[in-house]
Amino acid sequence: MSRVAELQARIKADQDELLEAVKLERADALKRIKADIKLYDFKATDFKGLLESRVTQKKVDDFLASKAAKAKKATTPKKTAK
Repeated sequence: MSRVAELQARIKADQDELLEAVKLERADALKRIKADIKLYDFKATDFKGLLESRVTQKKVDDFLASKAAKAKKATTPKKTAK
């Protein structure tokens, strides 16, 4: 096996190991968060402000549309009254 093929095989194995570790740690983090939510008796309304701060695709589309409208308005020459 060439050195390049050996390194590629090791990279692939490490990437697979990384994905597995991320899955396990994510599951553990979720378990801890759920336990804390139950322990401190959080409700969905306690997180309302956090959920509203998320950027949705609609917000992105609205922003881009308004930006395009402003750019178009800025490039349109103004007509002066005589």
